Amino acid sequence: MDNNPKDLAKVAVVVQPGYVLLDVAVPQQVFGHWPDYVTACWPGGAPYELALVSAVPAGNSLVPREVEPLDRLDTADTVIVAGVQDPTESPDAELVERLREAYNRGSRMVSICTGAFALAAAGILDGRSATTHWHWARLLRDRHPSVRVREAELYVEDTGVFTSAGVLAGTDLCLHLLRLDHGQAAANTMARFLVSPPHREGGQAQFIEHIPPGGDSEITEVITWILEHLDEPLTLESVSRYSHMSTRTLRRRFRAVTGTSVMNWVAMQRVACARELLETTRLGIDDIAHQCGFGSAESLRVHFTAVTRTSPSRYRRTFAA
Repeated sequence: MDNNPKDLAKVAVVVQPGYVLLDVAVPQQVFGHWPDYVTACWPGGAPYELALVSAVPAGNSLVPREVEPLDRLDTADTVIVAGVQDPTESPDAELVERLREAYNRGSRMVSICTGAFALAAAGILDGRSATTHWHWARLLRDRHPSVRVREAELYVEDTGVFTSAGVLAGTDLCLHLLRLDHGQAAANTMARFLVSPPHREGGQAQFIEHIPPGGDSEITEVITWILEHLDEPLTLESVSRYSHMSTRTLRRRFRAVTGTSVMNWVAMQRVACARELLETTRLGIDDIAHQCGFGSAESLRVHFTAVTRTSPSRYRRTFAA
């Protein structure tokens, strides 16, 4: 198959039982149903031929009526796996095998939201960076430890395999693929029709809700204490003194529960505190920085931007009540 991206015309969107409707509708719009406004800006009409495919036969209420058999994957240049509502259920075994075959033939492999679980089950994400909906990122990491899960990103490209974060991030990825295939002008035209920016600032991290973990009762007590003292100058040593553990033991047990280091977790919770105050109060950045333990507005900006991929002021404009 010619690997020139401008020759990628046949797109197959994989639909599984329990599919996320928007994950199917977005690629249909971007690669299939081009309206007059878009085709008027594109001589020759839409450059893609799109089909919905499924391991479930047409006529089954679990999938759209117009689905075609998985055989369409045999000739697809681009395969897009739409997400499912419940990725805890294993994907269909035949689908997994057909995805693996499509990848081995050289098809461009794409997933939207929890569609990443099917690509991972096929081994396509092994050793690659990938993303999925932030709510399911830990499950993807636990189930497929060879995948480098990057839940902070809106979409990830790694050596020709593309994955997007949750739901609406599928639009960002589809516009990116259109831009790769046919240039920025085509992506801009489609983005205007979708009433969407061609490229969104920030990443999925700005939408993630950080939920305190549990499991180890002593570490849970330490976590509670940290959250009650976020405005104080916490250090690994001060947390260790409170926990009555050595710093080495504290590091090991804390990471086993949270998946990260003590001070990185503290920074994440301070950012979460700042997010809540930005959303719900009119406090200035300096006041928020001190209440959340950053010490200065500049320190808040640096940590906040590193975690959420957007600035405190931009975050407030987006999410403030």
